[in-house]
Amino acid sequence: MEISLSDVEDDAAPQVVETFDRWGWGGAVVEQIVGGGVTRSVIKTYLPAEKHETLCQIEIGLALLNQVYKAEGRVPLPPMQTRSLRETDWAEAWKANYHPLRIGRHLVVKPTWCDYTPRQEDVIIELDPGMAFGSGLHPTTRLCLELLEDTLQPGARVLDVGTGSGILAIAAGKLQASLVLGLDIDSLAVRVAHQNVSLNGLESVVEVREGTLETGDGKSPTIGDATWDVIVVNILAEPIIEMSALWRLNLAARGVLITGGIIAERADAVIASLRQAGLTVVKRRDDAQWVALTARCRTCPGILMS
Repeated sequence: MEISLSDVEDDAAPQVVETFDRWGWGGAVVEQIVGGGVTRSVIKTYLPAEKHETLCQIEIGLALLNQVYKAEGRVPLPPMQTRSLRETDWAEAWKANYHPLRIGRHLVVKPTWCDYTPRQEDVIIELDPGMAFGSGLHPTTRLCLELLEDTLQPGARVLDVGTGSGILAIAAGKLQASLVLGLDIDSLAVRVAHQNVSLNGLESVVEVREGTLETGDGKSPTIGDATWDVIVVNILAEPIIEMSALWRLNLAARGVLITGGIIAERADAVIASLRQAGLTVVKRRDDAQWVALTARCRTCPGILMS
């Protein structure tokens, strides 16, 4: 089924996107419709018809947002709409929203079903996001890709936490990381990421596993050495805050942390938690109420920074 909200106010859109990203299959898709001099946001996500409990979670999340908006005197969200789709229609519905997308200086995210003539300097990421988060359309993914391109030096070891479609892990491999490990707690995402790694011919560089950063000893699942030159984590503000000490623990001496999925109003809290863990934010990028940050250890020279 397709789930959508039309005419969402600009200041409410990030919260709706976050809700859809958390519970929807394939994350949120935001369509900008211009007409009569007015721009409207339509936010969509998709679910298998049998996922009744997940649909309830989305309804609860939107209802809680409306309670907050009512208490603050803000405009309530529009009614949630659902539309049943045949399996073939569903498969094509979300594909229609994806096109080759240029990000940063050289990165191009190319859906596998689209034609594209590359420029000589392009770094092409072939991607079939399936029903896993990470298509490049969402501001948080774009921001993380830009920071990764700015930050990564050839030969770096990269850990991607919450890899989703594998887009950030694949980008790291394409930018000449020597070794990349992508982690996700969603078995579907792991399967999709494996497929995308293979599409890009990066099996010898990028490994994907089901799991997360935190283990009993606070160390990440590893390949060889126990620390990472770059950790990329594009999830949500709260788990980034909760795991701030683990980011520092798992970084190499001159390591760099790239964090995304942060709503602007939570950015200060994330920055404070990283500072408390011994990391200093050295770069910040904003896009449509979303924030991504690059941080490094205060006591290290940070040679991975460009």
